[in-house]
Amino acid sequence: MTFSEVIGAVEDALDFRLSVVPETDTSGWGTLTGYLTYYPDRRESHVHVRASDSPLYSQFAACHELGHLLDDVHCTGALHERSSIPAGINDALTKPQLEAELVAEYVAHRIARMMYTSPRVAELSW
Repeated sequence: MTFSEVIGAVEDALDFRLSVVPETDTSGWGTLTGYLTYYPDRRESHVHVRASDSPLYSQFAACHELGHLLDDVHCTGALHERSSIPAGINDALTKPQLEAELVAEYVAHRIARMMYTSPRVAELSW
């Protein structure tokens, strides 16, 4: 699959519009590689990634955020209430937050397998 096809499949699965926004001003992001904004009343979501990252790295970061959208076990409710700190970096993450981050990372790797044969192919190009 191409990245555009992945986006289209997620849109179809969740029945809302999805866009990826390459952000140029990421000076305050620290180690953050992407984040998600979700507007249920408008049936749309935006995945924000760093424009300065390589396209494959940005796509993988976006796929992690798609994992949050697709994970209806941990990510139901207000998406903006979850931590934006990567799992394993902050001991303040609750168990559900940590699990949500692990699930999103798992989903990102599964999507990478569909796009690049394996996540390692993408990682080697970073």
